[in-house]
Amino acid sequence: MSSRAAACPSCGGEVLFSAGSSLVAVCPRCRAAVSRKGVRLESLGKVAELVPTSSPFRVGMSGRPKQGLKPFRIVGRLQLSTGQGTWDEWHVSFEDGRYGWLAEEQGRFWVMRPLPVPANPPPPEFSQLSPSMRLNFGSYGWFTVVERRQALYASAEGEIPFVATPGAVFMYADLSGADGSLATLDYGDDPGVDDFFVGQRVELADLGIDDLAGWTERKVSARATSLNCPSCGGGLQLKDPNATVRVACVYCGSVLATPQEGAAADKFEVLVRMQGIPFRPLLPLGTSGTLQGHPYVILGALQKVCVVEGTTYFWREYLLKETATEAYHWLVESNGHWSLVAPVPPGQVSTAPRLAVYKGTRYRHFQATRAAVEAVLGEFYWEVAQGEETDVSDYVAPPRILSEERYENEVSWSEGTYVPKEELEAGFKLPKKLPEPQGIGSNQPWPHAGTGRAWRDTAFLLAGIATLLFVFFNIRAARKVVFQGRFDTVPSASAQPYPWSTGTGTSPSPTPAPQENVVLTDPFEIPQTANLEARIDAPTDNTWVFVACDLIDETTGEVRSWGLQSDYYHGVDGGESWSEGTRSRTTYISHVPAGRYVLRLEPETEPGKAPAYYDIRLRSGVPRTSRFVLVLLFIFAGPLALLISRGRFEARRWAESDYAGGSSGSDDD
Repeated sequence: MSSRAAACPSCGGEVLFSAGSSLVAVCPRCRAAVSRKGVRLESLGKVAELVPTSSPFRVGMSGRPKQGLKPFRIVGRLQLSTGQGTWDEWHVSFEDGRYGWLAEEQGRFWVMRPLPVPANPPPPEFSQLSPSMRLNFGSYGWFTVVERRQALYASAEGEIPFVATPGAVFMYADLSGADGSLATLDYGDDPGVDDFFVGQRVELADLGIDDLAGWTERKVSARATSLNCPSCGGGLQLKDPNATVRVACVYCGSVLATPQEGAAADKFEVLVRMQGIPFRPLLPLGTSGTLQGHPYVILGALQKVCVVEGTTYFWREYLLKETATEAYHWLVESNGHWSLVAPVPPGQVSTAPRLAVYKGTRYRHFQATRAAVEAVLGEFYWEVAQGEETDVSDYVAPPRILSEERYENEVSWSEGTYVPKEELEAGFKLPKKLPEPQGIGSNQPWPHAGTGRAWRDTAFLLAGIATLLFVFFNIRAARKVVFQGRFDTVPSASAQPYPWSTGTGTSPSPTPAPQENVVLTDPFEIPQTANLEARIDAPTDNTWVFVACDLIDETTGEVRSWGLQSDYYHGVDGGESWSEGTRSRTTYISHVPAGRYVLRLEPETEPGKAPAYYDIRLRSGVPRTSRFVLVLLFIFAGPLALLISRGRFEARRWAESDYAGGSSGSDDD
């Protein structure tokens, strides 16, 4: 890249324009913003001193990205402020002559490239935008409005690709694409869009910048090691000094503002003076530890409240900073239940009534409320304030939770994962145990989820084996008829009937057939030890016959007894036909040994209505389907019990939701 040197119109010092995209350069000697218009230079005024930040980048750094981007050089830095925080954007000049911006957002990095402003359809005017609005930019795809604000051109160094007076205010909107991209609509100082930028997230290591060792190994500034609270005199140790905007003293609870430009490093302004801490965090602030394989330091804690039907609920949110990447995460605690929470791109979240979808996972709406910050402790990267309110909606797919926080000019989405308290105790080496969880957490996984899947899979495996065995033995079953006969039920002429006995009921008691109708069959063989199927068939017609059966082993004298009944009734009642009973019935006798047997039959009938005869058939080696069903019930008893347990667990979970008393369902196994 060739550089063009010029004399600063304010001080005469040398000003360099090294990139073709540069329209303004900040004089390193007098900090005047110098614009070029052809060969003519003009001073736009002096820029303020830069606010120290924890950015890893510096003007002059070069990068050779691993893939997707051309080699580049950082030629300028723009420092912006919304009045609630300051951030950096870095002007990069690529090897092919194009330019872009290297942006930072809470430890994440984006390379933004200019694109033609969408024309079909065009973006709405700034005043028409609102957080969560979905915008269709045709070939560029769909975008979600994340933030719409006014920002101040606070400071700069190096070269800038636009002309603006230092201290100027401009309007912008940040968008999130459905593919995870980030976009910015730059409205400048008028309602129409001036520029459109779209970029993808990049990992710091993939940018190929060689001079980052000083960032990864740097020590915190001096004001992080020896600070005193101006309200109570307590010593404060800041863990994130370059990014901290607000500090709540851990000794007296007073809320402090970090030093302004030009002030001494230890001159904190007392914004809210208090005489004691508002709550005691369960996690010691300033503690370092490892969670889910990532190193964190605990910076601060918020206590939030909401009111639902006159009842006040509170929970706590702990701000974490990942020391390896400087990304911010949260640990959220409610009733002893913990979740590790990280931001997600809003453009990748789609919603429908009672449903949200993120990366293919369906989350069910759990509750919506308006939350307020009740108390703060520790250090924060934004101007946190007591009473700050936001609308919160939670969607759950245990062990995950997806949350939307909506402000007047901003919307954010985050995804959390349930963390057992034992994991926190071990990861942060806590000196004492955390309180036991109370009730069921909104995204608490069912405790037997792993066991339930194992039992279910095992049950299906055993059921499959049982089915194969049943089919195999059913096919190979003998089903041999070992006895079959027809017997009269009409008593002989010499038989004397028993007298009627009315008892206490209105119907006569059944009368046994005369002794002469008792049958003792000829001997027959049962060839193998197996089940025995006994069947009765009789031409019953509005009557019945019951036969008491005794199977007698001729060798051992052992008797096996059972009863068989045929009964069939029918008629017409109120013009409609009806029937009940059956002329044929079957019963099974288990595990009858092979051998020689005789059968003793003793029928009972309704006097005067006995059927003419009854048939008895015995078959050996007939599988029993009922036994197979019992085996299946036994196999699935465990999974069924777990299913009932899970149903009760889910009922208790959803009793705390906006849908208490209604059905909810769950997508987890």
